Amino acid sequence: MNDLKKGTENPELFNAIKESVKDARYSAQKLSEVFTENIQPLRMEENERVFIDFIHNIKELECFLDFIKQLKEGMRFFEGFGLPSDPIMSQDSGINLFNEMNSALESKDWIMLSDLIEYELSPLLMKEDEWLSALDEKILGYNA
Repeated sequence: MNDLKKGTENPELFNAIKESVKDARYSAQKLSEVFTENIQPLRMEENERVFIDFIHNIKELECFLDFIKQLKEGMRFFEGFGLPSDPIMSQDSGINLFNEMNSALESKDWIMLSDLIEYELSPLLMKEDEWLSALDEKILGYNA
């Protein structure tokens, strides 16, 4: 726990991280839910509304990933949390998935894209939520 005392050296950053983890968890859960809800229309329809929704979801995912990157950058200042690497960044699983999704999108293989979302992306987002939950527990334990 002594390593965590660095949190008192930068309480504004620590409090910002603490407050934002719950929002990040909510975002991960909602993104998983929204992508899952849009799988069936993506498989069945090729219309503008489906693709507009999909593009909007991708932009939200980009914002979420940017937030996770910033969160991890902030956590660098606090040693001792002992968290494993987050699921999206571990072993480039997120990058590989996004490359596969991009390939499916470029080839207009909507079934493959839908399968990647359903069986890879949504579960990965839920694992990210679990990782954020573990971070939240560590932060709460630190404050106790």
